[in-house]
Amino acid sequence: MRLQMLRMVSVLALALVVVYSSVAALYSLYSTAPQEYTISAAQLAEALERGDAPLAQSYPADAIHFSNVLRQRLNSGEVVGLDAGDGQILFYHRSGNTVLEIGPFPHEPAHSVTQWRLLFIGAMLVVLLLLVWPMFSDLNRLQNQAIRFSKKPFHIPEQLSRRSPIFPLAETFRRMANIVTGHFQMNQDLARTIAHEIRMPLARIKFQQALSASDSERESESAQVIDRATRDIEQLVEKYLNFAQVEVHEQFLARKLNELESFFADLGSHLEHQCPTLEIAYYFPDEHAWLEPDSLTIAIQNLVVNAAKYARDRVDIRFEFDSVKGYCSLAVEDNGPGLGGDALELTDAFTRSATDDQGYGLGLYIVKKVMMWHEGELRLDQSPNLGGTRATLRWPNRA
Repeated sequence: MRLQMLRMVSVLALALVVVYSSVAALYSLYSTAPQEYTISAAQLAEALERGDAPLAQSYPADAIHFSNVLRQRLNSGEVVGLDAGDGQILFYHRSGNTVLEIGPFPHEPAHSVTQWRLLFIGAMLVVLLLLVWPMFSDLNRLQNQAIRFSKKPFHIPEQLSRRSPIFPLAETFRRMANIVTGHFQMNQDLARTIAHEIRMPLARIKFQQALSASDSERESESAQVIDRATRDIEQLVEKYLNFAQVEVHEQFLARKLNELESFFADLGSHLEHQCPTLEIAYYFPDEHAWLEPDSLTIAIQNLVVNAAKYARDRVDIRFEFDSVKGYCSLAVEDNGPGLGGDALELTDAFTRSATDDQGYGLGLYIVKKVMMWHEGELRLDQSPNLGGTRATLRWPNRA
């Protein structure tokens, strides 16, 4: 914001100089009044001491041609000073039918005029700076608040004075930010409440099953249905908590430089536990990349779990660098049947594929949110290697 203020003051200063110079030039061009000249006693004494030319000469009044304005002034008895060129001044005075020419006298440019011009322009710049600085100071404060709010929503108190020129803008932003913060907090509280209320009866059901179930009952069809339903509800609660955390944006995601070998080692241990029967292959260079490991791990887990529903037995995870454009690219591919016609709609919240009877429509939405925070994007297309679906994450490789 300070840079913008300096640019604005520079533009105003340049405009002030141009306007002042233009007005002065137009005044000199169209002004009909002759320029007045005066000499000091020192200049007169210097001319008398020089003595190399007569100090005064007389001419007939008709021998010298003056403009009508100068002639009127001479006829009225005035002494008129004219610039003779080469820094010399001549003075004329009419006496009867003769005109007395006195001089020439050396003429030094009046530096005080330039000094006054500079002083005037400097004073105007100081006034402009005093007028503009409070507004830019308030704008800078508002900008910092907006940056902090974009990282993590918070309640914004009223800080600017009502006399500030940007108070209406700041007040509108403050009210809007507080409304958004209230909605985020409400969604967060609702998600935690729902998760707590669902987990409590689930815990009682599982505890009761552990106490009363015998080996024969565990193998019964009804017990298996109850166990599966319990696991599904637990997964739904976990998905909803992840969704709520993503939607509310509890923590600001800051990318940092990570070693890919270490990142994929941790990722592999998570995926091995989640998808033990799936063959997962990893392809990545032995380098470092800018990413936020926790959120990106959640995104990849969602992609792999989603791919496991359709893949026959294999999923590939490929990490590549686009050195020309400075981007990271991570693709999750499977050897399943491939994309359907509703692939682009699956990234919306609570949207499921027509053939998906197990998901909850949150996985790809969470992936898209993580990519938005990485300033990247999610793409879905056909895998050229395995023939199934390919989900590609792409984000800038920088802090």
